[in-house]
Amino acid sequence: MNTTLKSLLYVPFAVGLLFVTSCSKSSELGLSLVEQSQSEIITSDTVSMVLTTIEAQATETSNRSLMVCGAYSDMMSAAEWGDVEASFYLNFRLPITAVTFPNSVFDSLVLTFAYENFGHYGELLINKPTQATQSWEVLRLTEDILESELYTSDVSFATGDYLKTGFEFNPNDTLVLTLNGVETVPHIRIKLDDAAALALGQTLLQPQGADTAIYESNSNFKDWFKGVQVRPTPGYNNNTIIRLLSKDPMTKLTLYYSDTSNGGSVQNTFDFLTNEDAEIVSTFAHNHPVALTDNTVSDTIVYVQGLDGLHTKIDFPYVSNLGDIIINKAELVFQVADTGTQEYPEPIIIMTKIRADNDDLGYISDVTTSLNNIGSYFLYGGVFEEINDTKTYLYRINFAEQMQAIVDGNTKESSIYLTTPSALDPERIKLINQLGSKPPVLYLTYTKVPQN
Repeated sequence: MNTTLKSLLYVPFAVGLLFVTSCSKSSELGLSLVEQSQSEIITSDTVSMVLTTIEAQATETSNRSLMVCGAYSDMMSAAEWGDVEASFYLNFRLPITAVTFPNSVFDSLVLTFAYENFGHYGELLINKPTQATQSWEVLRLTEDILESELYTSDVSFATGDYLKTGFEFNPNDTLVLTLNGVETVPHIRIKLDDAAALALGQTLLQPQGADTAIYESNSNFKDWFKGVQVRPTPGYNNNTIIRLLSKDPMTKLTLYYSDTSNGGSVQNTFDFLTNEDAEIVSTFAHNHPVALTDNTVSDTIVYVQGLDGLHTKIDFPYVSNLGDIIINKAELVFQVADTGTQEYPEPIIIMTKIRADNDDLGYISDVTTSLNNIGSYFLYGGVFEEINDTKTYLYRINFAEQMQAIVDGNTKESSIYLTTPSALDPERIKLINQLGSKPPVLYLTYTKVPQN
C-alpha cells in the first residue's frame, strides 16, 4: 500500500484512511525509536508482542435476538478444539389475558423455532437439508428466568420433567412450510408428546383448582409455567450448531385443541409468544484439551473460538518506553494458520476487546468509532482476506485510538483480546503467534511530542 502522508499529527483515525508502509528496522521498541528527532514521524514494524490463548470470559447472553443450540466434537480427530455444546432457556408470554377454552378437547402442544438464514455451523451450506441427523430434547424449567436479571453464558437453571426426548431432525433453513394454507418462514417444529408434555397441554387447556389463575396476567403465567430448556441430546453424535431467531413470530409454543361446541369439532390454536415480555438466555459449555491453553515455549499457534470458547490475548510489554507520543496509525496484521473446513469455516470478522476496570471485556474504541462514523466495521477492519490469490490468509485491524490509550497508561492492562463479533457466533480460527514462521506484525506510526 503506497499512500501520501499529510500531517498525520492532525488527522483523526476515524475519518482518515491513511496508511504508511515504509519501515525503520529499529532493533527494539523503546530503545532506538525514542532517539529520533522530536518532530519526526516514526514508523516501526518491530513492536514486541506476546500472544497467548486463554479460556474466554462468560459474557451476557440474555434477551438476544439470536439463540443457538447444538453440539460438535473433534476430540477424536485432530484433538485440538475439544467438545462444544450450546443450549438455551426461554419462557413465554400471553398474547391476551383472561382466556378460556370451554367445550374443548386437547390435541397437541408444539414448539416452533424460526431459523436464522446465515446457515449453520457444522454443515456444508450447499446441503439442504443437512445429511447428518441431529437430536435435541426439551425440559420444563422449575426455576424462574427473572425479567430484571442479566445472565451470562455459563448460567444454568433448574429443570424438571422431560417434555420431549430424542427429537431427531435434519436441519433445513431454506424449507418453506405451508400451515393451514399459509406459507411460513423456515422453522423447526417439535411436537411435545412425552407424558409430562401431554399433562402440561391438558392443564393449559383446562386449568383446575389453584391453576385457574394462570391466565390472569403474564406474571401469573410465568410463575406457573417458568419455561423450557432446549439442548442437544447427551451422548448423541450431534455435529452442528444451529442458529435460531428468538424474537420471531414463528418462535412460539402452540396449543392445538378442538372446539366441540354445538356438536362440532373445529381445530383451533392458541400461541404462547417469545417477543416482548419473555426472556431468553443462551448458554455454552466447552471441554478444551489442555494443549490449547498451556501456552508452552514450543507453541506457534493461538486460538479464537466463538460461543465464549477461547480468546487470543495480545500483550504489548514495552509500550511504556515510547514516552510522550501521538499515534497516527496502528495496524495489526495476523497470518492465519488454518482456515478450517467447509463445514467449520473461519469467522468473517475478528473483533478486538479491552479489559475494563470491572474486569469485563468490551469492544475497543476504534470499533465504536467505525460504527458511529460510517455504520460499519470498514475503518476498523478485522476482515478475513486473501493475499493476492496466494491461498495465504490474514486479518488486519486498525486500532490507533485504543493503542493511544494503552501507551498513555489509560487502560487496565497493556493488552487487547481477539474474539468473534458476538458471543453467539460459533466460528473459530487458528492464528500464527510471535514464535511462528509468519508472526503477527504491528505497523506503528507516531510522532514524538516536543518537550518544553
